Amino acid sequence: MSKINIILPYKETYSDKNAGAVSILASEFSRFSYFKKNIKVFGSLQLKKPLTNNYIAVIKKKPLFYLSRTFYYLKLINKKIKDSKNSIIEIHNRPQAAIFFINKKKKCKKILYFHNNPKELRGSKSVKQRTFLLDNLDKIIFVSEWCKRKFFEELKLKNHEKCHVVYPGSVPLKKIYKKNNNIVFAGKLNEAKGYYVFLEAVFSILKKYKDWKAIIIGDDPRKYKILNHSNIIYTGWIAHKKTLAIFKKSKIAVIPSAWDEPLGRTSIEAASCGCATILSKKGGLPETNLNGIFIENVTSKILFKKLDKIIADKKLLKKLMEENLDNFKLTLKKTILDYDNIYKELLK
Repeated sequence: MSKINIILPYKETYSDKNAGAVSILASEFSRFSYFKKNIKVFGSLQLKKPLTNNYIAVIKKKPLFYLSRTFYYLKLINKKIKDSKNSIIEIHNRPQAAIFFINKKKKCKKILYFHNNPKELRGSKSVKQRTFLLDNLDKIIFVSEWCKRKFFEELKLKNHEKCHVVYPGSVPLKKIYKKNNNIVFAGKLNEAKGYYVFLEAVFSILKKYKDWKAIIIGDDPRKYKILNHSNIIYTGWIAHKKTLAIFKKSKIAVIPSAWDEPLGRTSIEAASCGCATILSKKGGLPETNLNGIFIENVTSKILFKKLDKIIADKKLLKKLMEENLDNFKLTLKKTILDYDNIYKELLK
């Protein structure tokens, strides 16, 4: 019987409230893949309620005697996986872990899924490292075409049959139901995500449009500014389902990132929920949304003007919402189908 072993990053939390993009994607494979009965998800943390029942926590107590906790984590996983031609090891966003299993598991098929810029991750920063991965992995998956281009920068090749782009998907609404006058920001509350630009712009918008609210989903490990305003709602980190529920009830989503987002799952989910979406033209964000309003260099002044324009023009706002939903292509169904085809190819 074939086995698919999904390896989460060492610090990834595979639980409902604290799940990041990697955990959400792994849980979706576990629930909807054709191979769902064959999938196991390995993580480091002991959890009372993991996202799926196939989760295996390999560390019972944090090791005190290892210089590298990640290496200890990988060694424990290595003991649990049989080296077999019928097994797949799928490593998420950790090239160093991929190198570890390349050396330890000669027979297993090995997949590395990049969720970030490969040139900024340990184990794939150099041309030599990326060439080694390309030569020794069975498949390399990228969260966006932008990530894939970054992988091939400075390499002689610019593409390879082993390499695929699989976008995280979302389940689109069948139609737009009644929505509230909400502007949603979801993500870490820091400068890289454009939180402060959003805060300044939305404060001016709420002065002008008293019947609108801003919903801010997320927080940040570092200290961040909180604006005390009757129409600004801070939710903190909430479960993924609750975030989607807010998008479904809201008219506008803003993703004003200042850094090169590898993709932007928030933009995909906002579009699938029929939100008019304003987003920066950074990294892989342009790949997430066919009908978004893109800003080359986001400032609070420009963002205010874009928000002001679509709020003032109700017909335009309705058009943007409907077009986002009608033209939505990055469905969860497509994501699972793309990945299942990769699994089938490796296990045939």
